[in-house]
Amino acid sequence: MDKPEVYYDIGRQNYWIKDHRNDYITINETSVKRHLRASGYSLKVRDGERLSDLETCLNSVQSVFNVAYAGPLAGYQKGPVEMCGQRILVTSSPKLIAPQPGPTPVFGRLLQNMFPNEQLCYLMGWLKVAFESLQAGQRRPGQVLVFAGERNSGKSLLQNLITRILGGRIAKPYRYMSGRTDFNAELFGAEHLMIEDEVASTDIRARRDFGARIKDFTVNVVQSCHAKNRQAISLEPFWRVSVSLNDEPENLLILPPFDESLIDKIILLKVSKAPLPMPTHTDNQREEFWQALCGELPAFLEVLTRWEIPEHLKYGRFGVRHFHHPELLEALNDLAPETKLMTLIDLAFQEGTLEASGFDGTAEQLQMHLVNSPHEQEAKRLLNWMNALGTYLGRLEKRHPDRVKNTRTATARTWRLEPPRPVE
Repeated sequence: MDKPEVYYDIGRQNYWIKDHRNDYITINETSVKRHLRASGYSLKVRDGERLSDLETCLNSVQSVFNVAYAGPLAGYQKGPVEMCGQRILVTSSPKLIAPQPGPTPVFGRLLQNMFPNEQLCYLMGWLKVAFESLQAGQRRPGQVLVFAGERNSGKSLLQNLITRILGGRIAKPYRYMSGRTDFNAELFGAEHLMIEDEVASTDIRARRDFGARIKDFTVNVVQSCHAKNRQAISLEPFWRVSVSLNDEPENLLILPPFDESLIDKIILLKVSKAPLPMPTHTDNQREEFWQALCGELPAFLEVLTRWEIPEHLKYGRFGVRHFHHPELLEALNDLAPETKLMTLIDLAFQEGTLEASGFDGTAEQLQMHLVNSPHEQEAKRLLNWMNALGTYLGRLEKRHPDRVKNTRTATARTWRLEPPRPVE
């Protein structure tokens, strides 16, 4: 007799079988016994045997066809897979759109209106690498894609279209990426990790956690999947992360500081607010617009797969180079904690907390000057984690080498700070 396709989930201690639509569903032991009986397995123990056919089959499922993880896994077609030295069962597949020739009047105009300059090439390059890698079953990494612009400029609309392009599955990673939770299992079933309109934190610790997760998500192939009340397991998902936010200062401040380790891992695009290619005043009009965009996706993907990334934009690790819109980058730099530190240092020189000839000393000595100045509260809020001052001074040295220099001896690192030049 033929045994139906059954897998035993070690973590949940239940079973997975296929339903009449050829999709995997999870059932308990009582139900799997019923399915095995329907396939011809008997509960009757034969002469000379200790177990029935059904019990022997069930033992075989548990010992031979067990899986360490069962569930959807981003980037993989459904079925058993060997990964990280263990067998897993992928229970569903992304719904990829097949490219087809055709016109793209609505989608093409939307993109040109939103990105009326060279930014469109970076977006196209990011999408091309992501779609073709997913289509080929490759785990190629990709940068975090950030859209910043005015309200109602189409940012979330574009993210929803990216979800369709990447297989139709979405998860919200911000709580995990900002350190609010250690549990991330729900992220592993979606190719597109989308952050939009979050109640996001501008606290520097949350931003640093966010930056650490960006490095993790964009570079590391193996990720730790941790569900609540379950042991963590190593998996290799295909992820692309997109972020949409308004371009006001308080919204930009959810992004992590752009230090050297993050520069090439983020594409930061400024979205232009322009009239949409179709009217969207009513619910029916908005639905018609959405359907028109979705209907053009096969043709857009045909264009995308034939389009070649320009040579000067190609980049080995991610396929396309990073880009940071100058206006947004300048705004981020103005809001950066090291910029605030430079303001406090300048005030300390002007008010006499630091000698007018300049400062020579360690970061600890400088911190004592700042927290004992008239701006004590601002300094304490800014320098509220270990080695914050040394980290910010290092960034200032790169941005203002004429004013901030460090010297390392065998016992300590000392800093030389030049006073601000008088305004002429």
